[in-house]
Amino acid sequence: MENSPSRLIALVPWALSRLLSGDYQVTLDSEGAPQTLELDPDYGAVSIEKMEENLRACGVPWDGLDKLSAWRDNLTPERISEALANAPAPPHFLAREELLHAEYPDIVAAVYWGWRRFIDFIPYAVISSRVGLGGSNEAALENGLQGLIPDALPREVVKYVVREMIETFPATVERLSAFQVIPVTKAVPTSVAQYAREASRCYLHGFFSASLILCRSCVESATEAKLRQKGLGKEAEALPFNKVQELLKLAFTSGILDDLTFCMADGIRKSANRAVHGTVPSEAECRDRLEQTRAVLRYLYEAPVPDVLPYFELVKRKKERGGRA
Repeated sequence: MENSPSRLIALVPWALSRLLSGDYQVTLDSEGAPQTLELDPDYGAVSIEKMEENLRACGVPWDGLDKLSAWRDNLTPERISEALANAPAPPHFLAREELLHAEYPDIVAAVYWGWRRFIDFIPYAVISSRVGLGGSNEAALENGLQGLIPDALPREVVKYVVREMIETFPATVERLSAFQVIPVTKAVPTSVAQYAREASRCYLHGFFSASLILCRSCVESATEAKLRQKGLGKEAEALPFNKVQELLKLAFTSGILDDLTFCMADGIRKSANRAVHGTVPSEAECRDRLEQTRAVLRYLYEAPVPDVLPYFELVKRKKERGGRA
């Protein structure tokens, strides 16, 4: 099937990668909206002559290219090493030792693609450093790029996010496939519903510590709201510093939580505390605690599920008879 899950899981990252590398040309309509998408006729067609031209115009002096061109019919490891000494690609992006016995076209291509990877890496490193904490080198690069090429960083922001989508897409689909609808009433407080949604999304995208902390907030808010509904608001407010643990105990002794849900809620609290204090949780632990959080919410706010099975049985019988659903 064209749109089977496994096909889409493979196709989406592949298509995004091709779009990111510029393999396609996009035709826009009169209002600037994308209209058609076609493979670039020049895709993969970078000649050695074009590589030489780009390397001479890259802004980094490299006299080794002229040396290589002059020696191209009589290359030796010593001459290749000399020519590559000041190549525009740093060692991490150019395996010089592997080129000591290569032919001229292979050397030029290696330097060209190494230089291209290096040029792409600089703005990528800047954008990566915006997420979390960066260093002085990245800050200096950011200031330099903003002054020299103002549109470079906005473009790299888009590319960075696309790369993240490519990397996380299969795992996100796999995690979401295991979810089920949790039927709850509209009495769920807005803050609880928001915590639950954010905890789920953090888990889906692999932010397990954040997910656990939000699970704890979700259970805390839901339990406190139930205590207030039962007329125990003052008792909840009078709890000592270690509020979540005592809150759960109060909910247990007042009958809001039973043995099982109390144990699940307290386990969520302990896992979140460990995450706050530097213990990175595994995906399995986060998944289990998220499922338990959803189970606690269902226990506290469960809504009746309407009986829709007769409708689906009718649809099934029609399909079996070849009729339209």
